[in-house]
Amino acid sequence: MAGSIAWTRPSGCWKSILREKHIHRPPKCRSFVTITHDKPVKLGVPKDLPEQYWSQLPPRLRPDRVKKSLTLPPQPPSIRRACPSPLSLFNTHQLTTLDPTSTRTTLFSPSNPERANPGDILHVTFRNGEPFSGVFMEHRSRGPDSSIRLRNHLTAIGAEMLIKVYSPLVTGIEVAQRAQRKARRRRLTYLRKVEHDVGDVGGVVSRYLRMKAQLAGGKGALGMGQERKKLKNGNKPKKRKR
Repeated sequence: MAGSIAWTRPSGCWKSILREKHIHRPPKCRSFVTITHDKPVKLGVPKDLPEQYWSQLPPRLRPDRVKKSLTLPPQPPSIRRACPSPLSLFNTHQLTTLDPTSTRTTLFSPSNPERANPGDILHVTFRNGEPFSGVFMEHRSRGPDSSIRLRNHLTAIGAEMLIKVYSPLVTGIEVAQRAQRKARRRRLTYLRKVEHDVGDVGGVVSRYLRMKAQLAGGKGALGMGQERKKLKNGNKPKKRKR
């Protein structure tokens, strides 16, 4: 009965039964035998080799071989010692080329007490195109790539412009009006909110241009809206009265 019970075991027990049989097997011993040899010794050319056999030897083993002396050129001067900071030198050269009078550099220089601060209203004129004026929001000091961001309202919609300070297309940057209070932040991004938005600064700029023209001795400058109307109606023929 015991033998019949052993055969009715589940198949999962066969592993344990076979594992016990493998343990009692004698282990197979394997051995590897290696033969060691000494390193081969390179034999040199015999000293008493006749000269008639020299031509059969490679050029590097001939006894009459003459070693060539290499003439090394002098070491070139180090570029780091001659110009330790080439990028700053390049930026200085670009600034002197783009702003020879350093007017725009002093306008945004931190050491200048009369510099343009965030919150002021600036008026920028270009070589081609209409001028743009707005509230000075931020100044990015990047050497020749420095830029300013102005915000204004065009047709009752807020518009911002990023202007390169040292761009050759910019002919002039003027401060139309100073801020009433000095801003505590370098970037006035809160002006984009409705409760802090300044709005259209066209009236302030036209007043500044009119005052500037009067001080120069000319007629009062027209406002921005009046200037556009005059340009539109300037070329139109006048109607005759009947």
